Amino acid sequence: MKLSRTERWMLANQYRILAALYPQHAATYNDYVVALERGYANVIDRMGEHILRDDTTHKESEEVDEILTMFDALQRAFRTLEDPYGMEPFQVQFPGFDGKSEPDYLGYAHFALEREKRFESLDTSRNLDTGTPMLRAYRRMMDEWKKRGGSSRLDRGAILAIIEARKK
Repeated sequence: MKLSRTERWMLANQYRILAALYPQHAATYNDYVVALERGYANVIDRMGEHILRDDTTHKESEEVDEILTMFDALQRAFRTLEDPYGMEPFQVQFPGFDGKSEPDYLGYAHFALEREKRFESLDTSRNLDTGTPMLRAYRRMMDEWKKRGGSSRLDRGAILAIIEARKK
């Protein structure tokens, strides 16, 4: 992480304030002050390890929102079916994203579901790291869902078509 001299100065001042507010952590904060003031790049990089490498873009965030909206619609429609023959509840459950190849998508989905409490009908009690890339499958499902109006008013045939699009 490359910080300007001004950015290092401002962060050093913030760590001085934290050291005064939290004396039990003052030694660590004061070490950060020294590292920032002297420009120790490796220490500065370690200080920011918990910050994701890139911002999640608007496009990525909007895509996750659309995917979650689609799964919300699938679950709502599934629950209203009189005869769900040939379908199981797990087929309309949101599986998640791959933590290795889709970490920004996974992180944003966690945030939307667990922090913002959006899409309350979606199950967040399980691990949403699928361990396998999911975006291509979701995009196929989205295409099929949008062909059918992109709403929660889905009949049995529409739900099946969207589920099947995931497998192609």
